[in-house]
Amino acid sequence: MSEEIEFIDRHYSEFEKLLTEFVETRSVSNEDDDMTNCINFLKRIFERLLDAQVSVIETAGLPSLVAQIKGTTDRTVLLYGHYDTMPGGDRSLWDTDPFKLILKDGRYFGRGVGDNKGQLMAQILGIYTYKQLHGELPFNITFLVEGEEERGSVNLGSTVAKLRDSLLKQVELAVVVDGSINQDGEHVVRLGNRGLFGFELTAHTGQNDNHSGNAGNIMTSAAIKLIEVLRRLYDFDTKKVLIPNFYQGVPIKNEIKLDLLDKLPYDKKQICAQLGLSTIPDKIEFYERLMYRPTFNIAGIESGYTGKGLKTIIPHQATVKIDCRLVGHQNIETLKKGLEDVLANEIQNKEVSINYLGSIPPSTSDLSKSLITTFTSIVEQATGSVVVEPVMAGTVPNYVWTDILKVPVVTIPYANYDQHNHAPNENMTKKDFVDGIRISYELADRMFK
Repeated sequence: MSEEIEFIDRHYSEFEKLLTEFVETRSVSNEDDDMTNCINFLKRIFERLLDAQVSVIETAGLPSLVAQIKGTTDRTVLLYGHYDTMPGGDRSLWDTDPFKLILKDGRYFGRGVGDNKGQLMAQILGIYTYKQLHGELPFNITFLVEGEEERGSVNLGSTVAKLRDSLLKQVELAVVVDGSINQDGEHVVRLGNRGLFGFELTAHTGQNDNHSGNAGNIMTSAAIKLIEVLRRLYDFDTKKVLIPNFYQGVPIKNEIKLDLLDKLPYDKKQICAQLGLSTIPDKIEFYERLMYRPTFNIAGIESGYTGKGLKTIIPHQATVKIDCRLVGHQNIETLKKGLEDVLANEIQNKEVSINYLGSIPPSTSDLSKSLITTFTSIVEQATGSVVVEPVMAGTVPNYVWTDILKVPVVTIPYANYDQHNHAPNENMTKKDFVDGIRISYELADRMFK
């Protein structure tokens, strides 16, 4: 047994207590929890375990933390995570209390344990393990932990820009630990991620609802008006987005890394079961759709009466929430302009209003083969296997590292594929928590060798 595995085993009960305290310290971003206790907990842990110099960075929203750990060289790697979580949601859909950490059948259950508290704690404990066994780090590590990832990291870009010439000046590489590993349980090195463009459209056709017997054929249903608007934005027959310049910047065929896609695991039956679907595309098309094609998703529609029975009213207002996953070099400002151009008359006449909800550009790092090999060897040494994904299907704010800090970034998620983040029964397997500690240890040990 290696010395780091023996150390982790010997101290695991202490590690589990820290994870428990972290998860049970509420930090629900969308419910405006008081984050003071969570921030103080992290500050104390960074200082006590890693002897870090910790700065609490005030933003226009929730604070970020920067924890700097000195090494024996001037080389500096940044590790990113976030302390905020989604709300607990409907308590009746949970098998356990969402704000208590429960170990059951080899999995830790609790809100935020997978996204991102378990992954962040594994980072901290991996570096702690290295320092306890070797005394000093071979290079500097800077943690940047934000509190608004679940709100779309609205202030992360300005925070990084503000710190670029001070606390983050020496950073030469960013490592993001967020998201989920591959569906077959293999750990992953991701070289890029899709972006997010989210918006809400509200159609108005009057000042109040009216009885359909009194105003039928006189007042237009806002729901019907909204459907008309949606048909101008999306062709439901061809499944093509009609917003001008929407596909500008989408990768063409020869830009798709088919060699990497071909090496990814694919079990059609298993994936269908995990997603709750009867069928999915074959392997290459499956990954192309997830990594290289943008989406246009109607996440929710609200209008009129949706209770039991019939209520004969004409709704005066209807709202739809739409999220688009972006790829390649799609530009959010271009998409906003296209959307506003299409709906210019309706906006001017106050028939439709737009509320922008999410704005995170896609990101890709063109890492050298040697650096990719370094990361794959780190993960493989810690877990036994690894796959390289050219693009993460989900969205993390990696553009702040490539576009603002001007350094390459790689994403190495620690949480299991079925972690149910943002949903009831969020969980992280004990194995993946331990694997995350070991990956962080190996990163400290092997990064610049």
